This record gives sequence, C-alpha cells and structure tokens, in this order.
Amino acid sequence: MAGKDGVSLKSVSYGARLRRSCDASLREAGSMRDPFLKHRVKKFDLSSLDWIDEIPDCPVFSPSTQEFEDPLVYLSKIAPVAAKYGICKIISPVSASVPAGTVLMKELGGIKFTTRVQPLRLAEWTKDDKFAFFMSGRKYTFREFEKMANKEFVRRYSSAACLPSRYMEEEFWHEIAFGKMESVEYACDIDGSAFSSSSHDQLGRSKWNLKRFSRLPNSTLRLLRAAVPGITDPMLYIGMLFSMFAWHVEDHYLYSINYHHCGAPKTWYGIPGSAASDFEKVVREHVYDHEILSGEGESAAFDVLLGKTTIFPPNILLDHHVPVYRAIQKPGEFVVTFPRAYHSGFSHGFNCGEAVNFATGEWFPLGAVASQHYALLKRIPVLPYEELLCKEATFCANEFSLFEHGNVTLTGGTHIQSYMKGPFVQLMRFQHRVRWLLVKMGARTCYKADIDATVLCGICKRDCYVAHIMCNCRADAICLCHGKVVLHLLQITDIALFMIILFTCLPCFEEEEISKCSCNCDRVVFVRKDIFELEEISKKFEEIGILDEVGKQMSQNDGYNMHPYLSNGIDHNAKYFPYCKILIDTSPELRTFSEVDVLGYDLNKPYPTLSTITSAHGPHEYSTQSDECTSSKQRTYSSSCPENGTLSVYPLCTSDQAFSTDKLAAQDTDDSDCEVFRVKRRSSIVMEKRCSEDLTITLTENQVLLLL
Repeated sequence: MAGKDGVSLKSVSYGARLRRSCDASLREAGSMRDPFLKHRVKKFDLSSLDWIDEIPDCPVFSPSTQEFEDPLVYLSKIAPVAAKYGICKIISPVSASVPAGTVLMKELGGIKFTTRVQPLRLAEWTKDDKFAFFMSGRKYTFREFEKMANKEFVRRYSSAACLPSRYMEEEFWHEIAFGKMESVEYACDIDGSAFSSSSHDQLGRSKWNLKRFSRLPNSTLRLLRAAVPGITDPMLYIGMLFSMFAWHVEDHYLYSINYHHCGAPKTWYGIPGSAASDFEKVVREHVYDHEILSGEGESAAFDVLLGKTTIFPPNILLDHHVPVYRAIQKPGEFVVTFPRAYHSGFSHGFNCGEAVNFATGEWFPLGAVASQHYALLKRIPVLPYEELLCKEATFCANEFSLFEHGNVTLTGGTHIQSYMKGPFVQLMRFQHRVRWLLVKMGARTCYKADIDATVLCGICKRDCYVAHIMCNCRADAICLCHGKVVLHLLQITDIALFMIILFTCLPCFEEEEISKCSCNCDRVVFVRKDIFELEEISKKFEEIGILDEVGKQMSQNDGYNMHPYLSNGIDHNAKYFPYCKILIDTSPELRTFSEVDVLGYDLNKPYPTLSTITSAHGPHEYSTQSDECTSSKQRTYSSSCPENGTLSVYPLCTSDQAFSTDKLAAQDTDDSDCEVFRVKRRSSIVMEKRCSEDLTITLTENQVLLLL
C-alpha cells in the first residue's frame, strides 16, 4: 500500500485537466467525440462475457538451464509448435538477483518518465469517433508511479493482493464498456532497460538480457550498425490497473520478446501469423466503418492498424472463426510473438515489463511481404529490408565458402538461412532482368556513389539498396519496381511466383509510369559497386538448389511479346540470359545523377555519430498508441524538398546512454508520427549522466527534433 506520500489520482479534476489539454486536438477533429465519454457501442456486444472461457491458452515452455543457454537456438527448436499460435510464454529457469526497481532507481540514477493517458472506453471507429492516445500524462520516477498505481488498485478493490486473472479479465472488459473510470496512465516506450549490469546478476549476464538480444550471432538485426530504439534496443513499459496495448503487429513483421520484471500479471491475446489476413478482414468488415478506410483493398485495414490505437474485444474474432490465444504473463516470464502475429493486452495492476524486436533467417519471407505492404501504402519503412537481405546473403555465402575449405564449422542456425536464400535469388533475378530491359530501352548503367546511404524510391518509399533509376525530369530516385516494363517480366507459368512478384509491383499501377518519362529513355540506372559479387552469390545459391525452379521459369520467358511502348529502340534479336553482363558506364558526368542529391538516410554509421535524413515528401499523419514492443517509432524528420538542400539531423548515442528531452524537444507533443525509420515515440527519460559527447544542432522551422 502507498504511504502518506503516495501520489493520488483524482479522476474528476484530472479528467478535467486532460480535457483542457486536448481541446485543440478536438477542435481540429471537428465533431469528434469526447475521448473520455463512454457510450454503448452496438458492434461490440459485451453484455455477456462467457466468451472469455472460449479462448484457449497459448503454449508454455519451461526450458532447462542447459536449454536456456542460447535463446535463438531454443526459439528455433520450439518455433514449429509455438508459431502456430502466434504467441508463446517461456518461464525462465534463471532469476534476476537485482530487482528492476533497484536498477531503475540506483543503477540508472532514478530515471523520470512521462506517462500517456488512455481513455477507458470503446470507440465506434467512425470518422467522428476514433480511438486515439494523443495526450501526455504526468512525470514520475519509478517509485512515484508505483505508489500511485498501487493506491488506485487498493482504492478500487480494498486489497493489495493480486486477484484471479479470470476475474481481472472480466473486470477489464466490463470497465472498458460500462465502467466509471475515465482513464488510466501508461508509461510506455521508455528508453532503457531494467536488466542489471551487475556481474552478480545471473539473468543480466545471460544471453536473455534484452539489451543484447537483437545483436546475438544468429539475429539478422545484428547487421544494422545504427541502433533503432525499441527494435534493436529494448524499451520499458510500466503499467497500472487496466493500462493496455492495442491490437498491432510488429513493424516489418519482426519477432518480439517481452520480459516481465515485476508486479501484477499481464493478459495477452495473440493471433497466429497464418491468420493475419483473416484478422485484417474481420477488422475491416466488422470493426472499422468504411469511411475511415483509405482504400478498398486488403491493405486498407492494415493502414489504420499501423496507428496502433485499435481496441476491441477478441470475441469479435471468435465469432468469425479467427483463432485467438491467451497468455497470462507473470514476473520472471518471457512472452514471444512470432512474425505477423497480431496481439494486444492489458495489465492487472502495477507492473514493469521490457521488450525488444529480433529476427532470424526464418523472418525473411514474411519481411518481404511486410516491405511490399509498406510500399503499397507508400509508407517509409522502419528497416531497410533489401539491405538486410543482401548483407545476410553475403554473410551466408562467406560462411559457406569457409566451410567448403574446412576453415569453419557451420553454425546451428545455417538451416534457417535457407529461408533467406529464396527471397534473395528472387530479388537478384528480378532486378537483373529489369536492368537489362532498361538498358535495351536506352538507359545507361552507372555505379552508385561511394557513400553509406540508402536511397528511398520517390514513389513508393521502398529502399533501393541494390539499384535505383534517375532521370532528368525527376528530382528523386525511382525503384526498379515501377513502370509497365514490369508487366512483361511476369509472364511466368507458376501462378504462386507470379502473385509474389506482382504484389511487389502493385504500387506502380497507380503512379506515374517510367514509360511516360519525358526524357525519351535518357535514364541512368545506378547499381552497387558489388553488384557482380551479389549476382555471383545468387548463382551459387541456385547451384545448390535454392529456387532452382524459379530460375528455370524466369529464364524460359525469352520470347515474350512486348508492349509497343517498350519496342522503341530495342534490339528484338537480343536474347536475355540470366546474370548476363550489363555494361557499366564509368563516365564522370553521370555523377550529376548521384544519390547524394536524392532522398536517403545514413544507416551504416555506428554510434555516437550524426545520421542524416532527407526526403522529398512529408510524412503521413495518423494517431498512434504506444504499446508492447512496437509503437509509433519515430526519428527526427524534416519535410524538405531536394532542391532546397534541407537536411534533418538527429543525434545518436550508445544503447546505455540517453539524451534529456526536456531541453531538446521542440514541442511537447506525442501525436507526430514521423515516418523516416520510425522509432518509438520520443523518450521522456531524464538521466543524470548525459552522452559523453554533447551535440549542438541548429534546426530550421521545419526541422522538429524528436529525441529518440
């Protein structure tokens, strides 16, 4: 129980203050409902909660100390079973000897954080009544928040003890539909970790310490030399009674792992990745009103779900035969979500959790689908999928080469790498043929500039790691997926392969075509300097049987009929051969097309350097809800045009360091969801120890610095 110095939560005055703070947002939204006003939502019938008993539990695993040694090896072992549920629970055989509160209050010097306010109600999901979390709460230390949260629990239940999880589940859904509580606070997306750095802490020393999890040898995210808070570096989630995280899927369909440090249990709901399309269909047809969807296609609901504010009871899914599983997470337990597995949940009282993303080779096929979704919606990606794919392929090829010469023993995760080889061969085959056709149409090929920057397509925002197109009539780059030329690459008899590549190229059907370019095919295709090495790796993968059938099918399409606009200037006697040499023009004047002048971002410089982002397009605007492991991931963003040369710059620091946001944040706002490699909403940690290198940055009016 809280003592006399506990922080009380007075719902009436507190709610009134919050209403005043959101007046401006409500005025902008026009007739949007009061975010705290409860009303009966007919589409969500919660008059009976018997459906709670219909939700089965997810798998629970209890590894031995020996099995616990290597997390990714153990996860690959249980994945064939656990992935079918989308979510699983792992009970740690190792305990932390240093409590989370001690870590946060002593080891980290008593961090302070600002909470988010969550209205406890359901929304109609109409144009005038959408669920949004756009308000900041109050600032606390860990102990202050604990006292406030515990006092609220005791006030409601006249008990400080944990109550049965079944009872708390009923209480949550009854409260959110009919109760009198207006709101709760949730301290989410807090930069930092509650794993102890003490050499005496057994769990902190283990590989299950989330501070180092995404960088483990078999984790694909180890290839990102610039850390992404919340994805490669963990974040903390400190909740109270009924604080919740909305239905969402991890960015780029990554895995997530969440550790429960201390406090009351947390209820999770999970959907198998195989049922993700069915989940989105139910949400599109039975949760969202048509007027709030941006399009008619299957991705319309996905677009809104990216806002991570969608709250609805899982009985809607049960009614439409979408499988749902439950996990009750307690202290000392990990919850793992698998790629493309939607999940949501809530807290039973005060607790502290920590989460981070990771990826293995098995993720690449679904990562490709996620990247296609981002491109279709023209959203800037969170991760450079194409770059990760090529780097992992290169690493795999080098490892295999060493093994052939007897210099190294292949790792236990090598069989998982086979999942990466298929998408890589498809990428290299596809890009090679497009480049060949463009050259036949009159384009020139040149090496990319020797800089560590990844170029984004000016149309679909896809990352162009291998190659991109430039011409004189555009100020930005274009990926090779655009132009009707793609249609003539897809005359493949295998309908499954056809659909994979067709979906990749969907964005181009709604945008300007390369064929309409006024440059009369005077274009330059920029390729990486290691393009021939990448193609050799792809050929090597085919030689050992990876996608051998795909290679045959694509190489058989030599005699296809071309559309008339492609016929101009093409040598019809020329015959295409996979991986045939394409001449690289090294003329110095081609440097005028260099990606130095187009939108890009620096991914490859390690901390503590500056990283630069430029963009020719402003961000999409949508409300976001911070939640377990993936919330609105934001980095500094400048809506600037290439011609004005404006750059948006943000400071980076090591994973054990953080900046103070009070002095650096240009605005105290949480509703700006900038989309250039979005990371979780700006941190509100105040640390006594700042980064060792202070970085002074002058920002223009359009450059809002949102701290990582």
